[in-house]
Amino acid sequence: MQAIRYNASHDRSAQGRSGFDNSAPHSPLGLVRGACLLWIMWMVAPLPSAFAASVLTLNDLLLLGLGHNPAVLAAREQVSASQGMAVAARAYPNPEISGLTGRGRELNVPNPLSGSVYSFALHQPLEYSGLRNPRIQAAEASVQAADAARRAFENDALAAIKLAYYDLLRRQDEAQASEEDLQITQKIRDSIALRYHVGESPRFDLITAETERLNALKNHDMALLRTRQARIALRQAVGQSIPEDTQIVGSLPDAVVMPPLATLQEQLNARNPELQQVQAENQAAESRVDWQKAQRLPQLALVAQHDSDPTLSSSRVGVAVTIPLWDQHSGPVLQAQAELARSRHVVDSRRQWLGESLSAAYARFDSARNQVALLENDLLLQATEAKNVAEAAYRHGERGILDWLNAQRTYRIARSELITARYDLATVVVEIDRLLATPPSMLPSTAPTP
Repeated sequence: MQAIRYNASHDRSAQGRSGFDNSAPHSPLGLVRGACLLWIMWMVAPLPSAFAASVLTLNDLLLLGLGHNPAVLAAREQVSASQGMAVAARAYPNPEISGLTGRGRELNVPNPLSGSVYSFALHQPLEYSGLRNPRIQAAEASVQAADAARRAFENDALAAIKLAYYDLLRRQDEAQASEEDLQITQKIRDSIALRYHVGESPRFDLITAETERLNALKNHDMALLRTRQARIALRQAVGQSIPEDTQIVGSLPDAVVMPPLATLQEQLNARNPELQQVQAENQAAESRVDWQKAQRLPQLALVAQHDSDPTLSSSRVGVAVTIPLWDQHSGPVLQAQAELARSRHVVDSRRQWLGESLSAAYARFDSARNQVALLENDLLLQATEAKNVAEAAYRHGERGILDWLNAQRTYRIARSELITARYDLATVVVEIDRLLATPPSMLPSTAPTP
């Protein structure tokens, strides 16, 4: 706005120097110039960014990765290429037209005639359904396989974003815990220093408390470094630059609702894109076998020809037949059959591998869920109570500084193990979501972390 006011005053002064009437503040020329300036300012003004929001949730990051990740966009173009091949498979063979021209002259006649001669021929291959349909079906199955490969790539990209997201939450929780530890150890050190100066505590207690504070400071610096590294990894997984001031909100899960394993196995067989990809490739291999076998049959073509010379003009129509006498297409048929057998083995192997992977992930899920419940409901509560008792006992002179610091250390270990257990639970859930190809709108319900 300052630039606009400056330019307007500059225009008015220019108008005064050029002889225009300064008493006409709403002259048409001034209005036009003002409108042009406003239009230019609007065009060069920075557009609102996709990251204008200072808070991003997990679903925001997932949708952002699907919409802007260059690797995901490149995978989608492969589907378009396969669709082009399917369009080519539906095309009919092109006709072939040939023509000749020249001059001709009769021979062995008293008065020979001479003049231009010419001929042209049309050759149109004919396709029957037994040859055409398998080729189209193979191309359509290839499109389905390419689309399944695209969904598998997007599914892996979503899993990478989820893992990076939960890793950042884990590091943020560790950084927050280290900040609390630093404050507590600083408070303990200051309290002991005061008691040491008045002669109520020995120097050993002060040295021990200072050592504990320095160790907490070191852990805090390392936690901040790991948090920055986790944020960088999240930006790499999303495929877009996220400003440093953007707040990533959420919490590590401590209670996840998961259906029984049998239900998950059914969802795996119905939704897993890797399994759908190999199944579509198997269908394409079956169609290619039928197509190669169909090429053993005689191939037909419509032939039309017209000849003209000074004495005769003739037109003929017929059929050309390609007889598979010497080459019976045995090699391509055997190759297609071998590819079909290989694709069937791949389908069986992939189905078994995915099923076993889901079973192993579900077993890890049960273990991680039990670990979280045990740490949160038993160990952490007992460690908290022991810490409070040790602190009160030290303040009343019933316990030494070592007992208080040991209780603090036990509490920190239990809290750190709980953060790690919640992260392990989140990674197992991510693996199950990846196997089931769970979309962003169907994330499992989690209880909030206190």
